[in-house]
Amino acid sequence: MSGDALVSFDPAAVRSQRRVAFAVATTAYGAFRLTSKIRVENPENLPQRTGAIVAAYHSNHLDPILVGLAVWRNGRLPHFLAKSSLFSGALGAVLKGLGQIPVLRASAQAGDSLEYAKEALRRGEVVVIYPEGTLTKDEEFWPQHFKTGTARLALETAAPIIPVAHWGLEEVKPRGRMVPRPRPLRHTSVVRFGEPIEYHDLWQSREDNRSKTILTRRLTNTIAAMVADLSGRPLPQRFMTEEVGE
Repeated sequence: MSGDALVSFDPAAVRSQRRVAFAVATTAYGAFRLTSKIRVENPENLPQRTGAIVAAYHSNHLDPILVGLAVWRNGRLPHFLAKSSLFSGALGAVLKGLGQIPVLRASAQAGDSLEYAKEALRRGEVVVIYPEGTLTKDEEFWPQHFKTGTARLALETAAPIIPVAHWGLEEVKPRGRMVPRPRPLRHTSVVRFGEPIEYHDLWQSREDNRSKTILTRRLTNTIAAMVADLSGRPLPQRFMTEEVGE
């Protein structure tokens, strides 16, 4: 990346980011435990030495903390793609110190976000993406429309996509509630790392938009199935096919 890069992933920068992350994660974990215990399932699915895309379910304002802690406590530094409006003031300084990646929407630099993500993956880092780009608005908390950015990043880098789902945060911070409920002993929030999404069959046609659409649908269905299993609900029919239009 250029010398005026917004974020760097060279070894010295990552070492500094990990030092900041240690302090931030320690504080965040202590604060989160005031509301809920954390259980992480299948952490072995998170690669330990290579770059990886963590594609996460997004249903609650607290889930970046939950997912970030799950990644960090399993030995990896999470680099979230986050909207650029967050990168100002004290919060912005922390995000920059952690090596997070600003998403520059409606800007001449909008494409830079994926370039930074590609650089992080080349350096063996973990990039966390919310494929929806926003909180799900579904009344029953099913995933909604996934954008194709995650599929595009995978098909341009060959990085594994690790789907991540979680459940339990709505009991801690229900939709519309500003302040979380303190339930440290009575409640557990669960994070599950899924097996890497298979997309070798799409590799030869990786520049085709249809391949991006198919992979996006495959990711949507996988995360929806994980949410169904974690929440103990039947999977809606709409998540049982990856057919796409011509």
